[in-house]
Amino acid sequence: MLTEYSISDIITSMPKEKRYYVGTFEETDNPKVDWPHRHNYYSFVWFTKGSGNNVIDFEDYEIKNNRLFLMQPKQVHNWSYSKGTNGFIIILDSFFENILPVELINITCIDLNKTTSNFFIPFLNNLIQKWKNNDELSEKIIMNGIRFLLYQLSRFSTKSTNIKSIKSKTLVQFSKLISNDISKNISVEQYANNLHITAEKLSELCKKYYEQSPKQIILNTKITEAKRLLYFTNLSIKEIAYATGFEDSSYFSRVFKQKTKYSPSKFKSTR
Repeated sequence: MLTEYSISDIITSMPKEKRYYVGTFEETDNPKVDWPHRHNYYSFVWFTKGSGNNVIDFEDYEIKNNRLFLMQPKQVHNWSYSKGTNGFIIILDSFFENILPVELINITCIDLNKTTSNFFIPFLNNLIQKWKNNDELSEKIIMNGIRFLLYQLSRFSTKSTNIKSIKSKTLVQFSKLISNDISKNISVEQYANNLHITAEKLSELCKKYYEQSPKQIILNTKITEAKRLLYFTNLSIKEIAYATGFEDSSYFSRVFKQKTKYSPSKFKSTR
């Protein structure tokens, strides 16, 4: 299976009880990790200087000055960057899901303008200094600072016409439930019950924000996970079918080809 890292796996010098990390790109731990890999946390990486590529779930994004990447839990990523690359890193565990603005969900990168960059640099440097102080007052300042930063990024993203986001907390929870239950075959009605809404209301929200039915969203999430496992692991097609909630590997293969135009074996051979 794909290697999945926690915050303490990546920031080895950090106390294990910490639920977040704030630091500069160049001063952050660089532990030995498997490539590609995924995380169980949210990471915000702002490259103030540098070049290269960041591949996130099969999409290739250019690393360039003042580009901020927002990577979600479970996403597979791999990057390469030039020597002398600088920037900032913020890592947040699932504790912060309740304060993460929905406008930032589904956004992979944001290009910050000069005014925003000039504002954020001293602000983040101050948070990093508070992180190093490691006392109770600094902890409160950092927590409030992270909330402020998230909402400022949210405001910036809503002003960017090329950024598409969703604005429904219910759909964020729906997406998380699907990912957490990826190996199970759960009905739309069951998901709606877990979200404390009707199946009709869930369908209405999915149509409004995704222009898809709940069943299509569930299936697309399963296919995305199947692509990750096919490309990045040595699991058999039968094992991957089972891991993504398909009891019949033949049915899985037919659905996968309908969605991707490739058979699972053909897709696996492209890596």
